[in-house]
Amino acid sequence: MKVRRYKTGEEEALWSLLYETAHSVNSKDYSPAQIDAWAPCEKDSFQWANRLKGTNPFVAEENGELIGFAELENNGHIDCFYAAHNWQGKGVGSALLRAIEAEASSQGISSLFAEASITAKGFFQNHGFSIEGEQTVSLRGERFTNYAVSKRISS
Repeated sequence: MKVRRYKTGEEEALWSLLYETAHSVNSKDYSPAQIDAWAPCEKDSFQWANRLKGTNPFVAEENGELIGFAELENNGHIDCFYAAHNWQGKGVGSALLRAIEAEASSQGISSLFAEASITAKGFFQNHGFSIEGEQTVSLRGERFTNYAVSKRISS
């Protein structure tokens, strides 16, 4: 498995990865309406491409297949953290998190934080994140439970 930065042209593959993961993995913890709001069938391709260009996510690949991606913002916020539905439990998330921690450390970022889904909460806890609290957020008319998580890292 190789972890590297996103390349222009991978927008559709990364959207498909997010969509399939939300609809197959996260659906055990969220309703169909919530999942459709989270990862709708119709997306704004221009907005998605601009987002990826702006966040320059880390991408995990195996034999040319994109199997995960994760975004790190300059303030230590982790967003869009996904391992492909058929790669769950195979170290993709751990590899992406190692890349994020190394990058954060090189930038002098001393702590990381995220909004972990019900599904991802255990992953973050297993990787040293503390649960700061449960929260409810709204997206496209649906309300979701997720968890504010954080972790101190050495820079």
